[in-house]
Amino acid sequence: MRLAAVCCLIAAPGLADGVTGAALIQPTDRYDHAVLGDALEWGGLSVTTRAGTVTFTLPENRVFEDVATRIADLDGDGAAEVIVVETDMAQGATLAVYDATGKRAATTPVGQTNRWLAPAGVGDFDGDGRIEIAYVDRPHLARDLVFVRYDQGTLTEIARARGFSNHRIGQDVISGGVVVCGGTDTLIVANAEWSRRIAVRLDGGAVSTMDAGPLFGSGPWMPACP
Repeated sequence: MRLAAVCCLIAAPGLADGVTGAALIQPTDRYDHAVLGDALEWGGLSVTTRAGTVTFTLPENRVFEDVATRIADLDGDGAAEVIVVETDMAQGATLAVYDATGKRAATTPVGQTNRWLAPAGVGDFDGDGRIEIAYVDRPHLARDLVFVRYDQGTLTEIARARGFSNHRIGQDVISGGVVVCGGTDTLIVANAEWSRRIAVRLDGGAVSTMDAGPLFGSGPWMPACP
C-alpha cells in the first residue's frame, strides 16, 4: 500500500485564499489495475480551506488513481484548486480539478479500463503569465505529452506531442517535474525509451524540447535543468 498520498504545494499566486490542503483517503482495492505497484487506490478526497475541511467520496465505479494531490491557483483568480487523477473503471483515467465545492473539470477519459495518465507538472511554460498543467497520456503506451489550461470550469488542451514518459509500470512515484531554468518554468520528462531526460517548454503553442542529459537505469529520478 502507498502510505503517502497528501498534497504537493505548487508555488502559485493566491494559494492561501483557496484550497490550503488536500489528501487522498479511503484506500480501496475495487480497481485492480495496480499500475502504481499495488492493488490499492483511493475512494475519497479530503480538501481543506481556511473555512474547514470537506470530503468527497467517489461512486463504486471510480477511484482516485494517483500518488498525491497537487494544489495551485490554475486560473489566476486568487483561489487555489486541487489536481488529481480520477479513473473510471470502464473508461480509464482523467485529469480532474477539484475545489471545496467538488469537481470543477476533467479531461476526457483515455478510453478503456487499465489505461492511465501521469501528471507531469504545473507552471507557466510559455511565459505568458497563465498556468498550464502537463501530463503524459498513457506513459507506458501512447506516451503523449499533453498541456491543458483551466479556465471558467473547463480544461482546454493547448498542445500535445508524442514520445515522452514519466513513469514505469509498478513504481509508486512519478519521475521528473518542474524546475525554473533561466527564469522560466521548465518541465523535465523522459523520452519514450527512458534513456534521456528532456526539458520542455511551450513556444507559440507548440512543444519545444531540449536534451537534458542521460538517464541511467529504470528507477525514479528528480528533475534538473539541462
